Amino acid sequence: MHQRRFLFWVLLLGFLWVQGAPADEGQEKSNATRVQPAAAAPVSMPVNARALGMGEALVDYCAQNDPKGAAKVRARLKRLAQGASREALAAARNSADYRSAHDSEADFLSKVDPHNATRVCSASDGSKRAK
Repeated sequence: MHQRRFLFWVLLLGFLWVQGAPADEGQEKSNATRVQPAAAAPVSMPVNARALGMGEALVDYCAQNDPKGAAKVRARLKRLAQGASREALAAARNSADYRSAHDSEADFLSKVDPHNATRVCSASDGSKRAK
């Protein structure tokens, strides 16, 4: 029982950490060498495929088991994808990182008892809950 609870919290913390991680974390932060886009070209933000895959798996789970919590998760996922073009989102969804993260998260969530769905879905909004 404790091992499952530990695994749940580790995966949840990993999900929340990935949500806050920038998509270009391995790239240099200097703008001096970066080519700026033309003023007329729309700017599309890069998408973190792992976070998107985990988030969409969580939305799917919460939509089935806790619709109220699903709305919170969906809002957080919308913030993650904010600024990304449809093409960038489609490319992220077709990536191996997305599929791996989505499948792993969906597999894990399939083992969560439905009566715990409220805890899973409401805890994913990033707020601290009192025990």
